[in-house]
Amino acid sequence: MPEPLVSVGMITYNHRPYIVKAIEGVLQQKTHFPFELVIGEDCSTDGTREIVFEYQKKYPEIIRVVTSDANVGGRENELRTMKACRGKYWAFCEGDDYWQSPEKLQKQADYLESHPDCGLVYSSFDVHHVGTGKRIEDFIKHRKWKMPENPRLSDFVEDRGELLVGILTCTVMTRRALYEQLVDSDPYLHQGNHFIMGDTQLWAEISTKARLHFIPESLATHNITEDSVTRSRDIRKRLQFAVSGQELFLYLCRKYELPVRLSQKHEEQWCNYSLRLAFHTRNAEMAEEVRTRKATFTLAEWLRYWGSKHLAVYYFCCLGALFRHLFEKGNINGEWM
Repeated sequence: MPEPLVSVGMITYNHRPYIVKAIEGVLQQKTHFPFELVIGEDCSTDGTREIVFEYQKKYPEIIRVVTSDANVGGRENELRTMKACRGKYWAFCEGDDYWQSPEKLQKQADYLESHPDCGLVYSSFDVHHVGTGKRIEDFIKHRKWKMPENPRLSDFVEDRGELLVGILTCTVMTRRALYEQLVDSDPYLHQGNHFIMGDTQLWAEISTKARLHFIPESLATHNITEDSVTRSRDIRKRLQFAVSGQELFLYLCRKYELPVRLSQKHEEQWCNYSLRLAFHTRNAEMAEEVRTRKATFTLAEWLRYWGSKHLAVYYFCCLGALFRHLFEKGNINGEWM
């Protein structure tokens, strides 16, 4: 296999309905340089594994498979896949997304080659809702977001929605050397399972070392399932994701000594989400931790606090939330508590 300019990392686990399109989206790339596809297959049980190895046999000059005899989990699978990549640049496409543009790799590599001060380039994308079949083309344009040309770390920590959602993993190409430098320099942030978010911290830290560039063109498609981490019907999963996000931002605030107003903002949001999560999971220990970190409680917060500790208060609050849901519009997610 020739030395690739670009390595494409693709992690997959039980992606049978999507994996063929993901692989074909890479294979269709029209480039003036060699590239490789490194697939991290994490012992799927739905037939994904067999599909991946069939493609490797068919395209041995492009595809390599990284796997093991036992499931290792998403974070470890990503790390071992990236370590196996050899290219100067790294692009990423999870096994349930795909690239519809055959010029994605060429456009992004051209920009990085001609702009040595740029560490990461990304693009707009289409969104496909798998359950309904609804498709939103050029999502960033659809949302009328104006992506900053050179976002800084503070822009990420400000919790700007266009950055946190707009820099989608399947649209990114970055410098492999920069990726490895950052991942190795802070294992707690990038290699452990301390945060549910896996890539936001990487984009944020790249912004402290190099410039980021946005291509205002949809080059990839993101499939959204009905029960993804951020869109789960289970309020507990949504709250766990929100709590983890605030913990991530607090960590970045401390690490880079960002303005106090930012850490105070995320501390307040952490307390809010954590107390809600404590209520819904009846986690008295978590509620007590919030009590030690928050000076005052509103009435609703006191109810969540006591509801996490006492079953009678919990059911009283749930009954109140039910009546509120029945007689007031909105609140379709049942998030009053």
